[in-house]
Amino acid sequence: MNQQEAVVFFSRSVPQSFIADTPLPERPVVEQMLADSRVFFERCAQYQVVAEIVESHRCMSGLKVGDRYVIQGAHLDPKQTTGPYCIFFISMLVQRVSVAFDRFGRDEAFPLTLAGAQCTDPGPVAGGFGGVKARLWIEPLP
Repeated sequence: MNQQEAVVFFSRSVPQSFIADTPLPERPVVEQMLADSRVFFERCAQYQVVAEIVESHRCMSGLKVGDRYVIQGAHLDPKQTTGPYCIFFISMLVQRVSVAFDRFGRDEAFPLTLAGAQCTDPGPVAGGFGGVKARLWIEPLP
């Protein structure tokens, strides 16, 4: 999604969905949580996390050097993600996206670099087949 679509999604759709899914007695708590998370949702509408494959050896999913996963909020953007989906590699990205989310929730400038990630396959030296490595960063939404 582009930045204009992201603003609508994170400022309206997500909060409305959270409130609609909450029983009436609990809504004040959720509404306060949303109000306290204003900066986080604004940043989700401004930034995305990119993971670009920099090394690939015998990847079962077929990830190749240069493939990218682009994460907006809590989902992969299929328009910008260029590689096949690998559940094992995606699981490693969850930790890095959590770091980005932590940064998004702070009302201050934050670094755009993230620690790299690698596949859970340890490679032939340790009884595996191969694996991939990626560099990660945060960038503005298009």
